Amino acid sequence: MLRKTTLVIAAALSLGACSKNKKQAVTIPVETVKRETIVVTAEATGVVEPINVIEVKSKSSGQIVAMPVEIGSYVKAGDLLVQLDTRDTRNAYAQAKADLDAALIKLRVSKTARDRAAQLYKERIITSAENEAAEVDYANSQATVLRNRAALDLRAQGLEEATVRAPVAGTVIEKPVALGQVIASGTGTAGGGTTILRMADLTKIRVRALVNETDIGKVRPGLSTTVTVDAYPDRPFMGTVEKIEPQATIQQSVTMFPVLISIDNVGGLLMPGMNGEVSIETERRDNTLAVSNDAVRSPQEAASVASMLGLNPDSVRAQLASARGSFGRNGNAQGGQAAQTSQGNRQGGQNPQQGGQRGFNMPEVTDAQCKTVTDSLAKHPDVQKKLADLRAQMQAGTLDRQEMQAQSQALYKSAGLDAQVARACNFRQRGGQAGAQAGQSGQGAAGGSPGAAFGQRGGRRGMVFTVQGGKYTPKMVRLGVSNYDVSEVVSGLNEGDSVAILNVAAMQARQQEQLDQVRNRGGVPGLQRQNTNQGGGAGAARTGGQRGGN
Repeated sequence: MLRKTTLVIAAALSLGACSKNKKQAVTIPVETVKRETIVVTAEATGVVEPINVIEVKSKSSGQIVAMPVEIGSYVKAGDLLVQLDTRDTRNAYAQAKADLDAALIKLRVSKTARDRAAQLYKERIITSAENEAAEVDYANSQATVLRNRAALDLRAQGLEEATVRAPVAGTVIEKPVALGQVIASGTGTAGGGTTILRMADLTKIRVRALVNETDIGKVRPGLSTTVTVDAYPDRPFMGTVEKIEPQATIQQSVTMFPVLISIDNVGGLLMPGMNGEVSIETERRDNTLAVSNDAVRSPQEAASVASMLGLNPDSVRAQLASARGSFGRNGNAQGGQAAQTSQGNRQGGQNPQQGGQRGFNMPEVTDAQCKTVTDSLAKHPDVQKKLADLRAQMQAGTLDRQEMQAQSQALYKSAGLDAQVARACNFRQRGGQAGAQAGQSGQGAAGGSPGAAFGQRGGRRGMVFTVQGGKYTPKMVRLGVSNYDVSEVVSGLNEGDSVAILNVAAMQARQQEQLDQVRNRGGVPGLQRQNTNQGGGAGAARTGGQRGGN
């Protein structure tokens, strides 16, 4: 039995040793570059709120005796909302009407007395003082009638105001009072009166969304939005950005800006207070060439990606450096031609190289100056070699642009040259970036080339590995707008190209590396534990036998 177990362990260990020498092949998925629509969105959370909320108050004070509406009731303009107790107002109206009737009778009597006094004074029966007294009494009666008529109008208005009707059509969203409560007038009290209810037109609502400050620069009024609420997860609501409020809101140390989005709520499905996910469409590219983001890597990752794919890192760096050079020359030849046929012909000058120099803030140089630079560098071959090494390192991604510029400036000065002039001449001779920048300054021509297209849309530089016949080839690409899934291909790839999905390769390579580390620490853990247990049992048996022999 012990011999059989030993053979099993030896076989397992031999299999583990073989697996150390032979790594498992990494399966790398491949995707095809194709045309599709790229939509870039800014995501945010928001709350549904009504646009116009009306607070309804009564101009009259009193006790509520009827209130036929509840929260959620839809009312039309003129519908009854609240009826107050009218006993006091009716009594006051009746008293004012009686006063007016008495004043009218008094006015009629005063008028008759005035007419009689006027006749008697004309016949010299009464004195002028008595006649004037009759005139004054008639005028006072007229004034009393006017006062009583105004008082009656006020009492009638108070009686009418005891019945509160809806000022506009809408839905009752809040009702802070109840039947039987005594309310204060909204016009006759210093506190502004009692709010009977709040109502709003819910056919037109808006969403107040909080957008992160990193995305607020891309949001502007008029952009289309999609709002999804928890109540209807499968039914998105379309809206439009109405305005951006200037005052920021800070929540948990995150700065956000309120964005108001108007939504048509004709169906009445959305209600105030609902939480929603807001997606604001900031950019859109229709029928554009797109590549998966999982296939794109930075050129600085050339060495690590080459190792994952089983390629020689130095060979990959060299291929990328060559690809960058040809990419720049293509942009110079075609983007410069596009610039000559567009606005760049006026902005950047007839020479696309000069336009590129201006775009990169470089001084304009003449042929004589560049000839002087070339002659001086010919006398310093060591400087030329170091400059070439610096460019190769930058193209390979091992040296950034600022460090390269600082070191090249020191090398130019050591050769007795003006660093700015020398860099401008070098830029002019290489020309690739100048042509791309010329296309940028001229906005390119219709159907332009890679240089012109990059100038139109801008972009960033990336690295992909195309797959053809099982062979991986590194390529430099210019990318435009990007979302979470794909990026727009400005240049560097063609429709139908197959690219390797590098993030899957990285994950598999990492798992393989961890597995190799476990194996290198002592074989398969399960077999190691089994061997330990068996050895312990044998040792215990030997110890027991020795004790028994003693």
